Amino acid sequence: MKKSLLLMMGAALMVSCGNSGEKMKRLAKENLELSVDYPKQLRVLAISEPDSAFGTGYFTKDEVKGMLRTMQVVTDTIMKRTDNMNRFNPADHYVVSLAERQMRSMAEIRSLIMKGDRKGEFSGWKVKIDYACVDAAGLPYRSERWCFIDKEGKQVYKAFELPIP
Repeated sequence: MKKSLLLMMGAALMVSCGNSGEKMKRLAKENLELSVDYPKQLRVLAISEPDSAFGTGYFTKDEVKGMLRTMQVVTDTIMKRTDNMNRFNPADHYVVSLAERQMRSMAEIRSLIMKGDRKGEFSGWKVKIDYACVDAAGLPYRSERWCFIDKEGKQVYKAFELPIP
């Protein structure tokens, strides 16, 4: 009797945790839809499982390395496309848009890392979404968006993006 009761409680706990994870992923996706210029053209490529967050500036070393690698790929893409800025064309919307998105991302990364290299108290959850969409000028782009969700899993309180060339 006790075993079956424990088994049922364990199953209920797993189902409730699974549902809250799906709710947080859906919340992050809804937040993303509100942030893009053309939500109907949004294509979600991947959504991570919610992971514990300990402040908006705390990332694992692997997450920070991944962000910095992504920014290096963006820089390399810009440099290759402009021949190390020797052939920079301000009318090249792709390069200008990518550079603007990279600058916003780097400022955010610096701010997050400088404020939060120490693991703080549990503050909620973080979800990463990789997606493709179209910007205001009609140019397709890809990005990775990090959403920070409160402890209850009900509200996105911080989000930032990294461009993916």
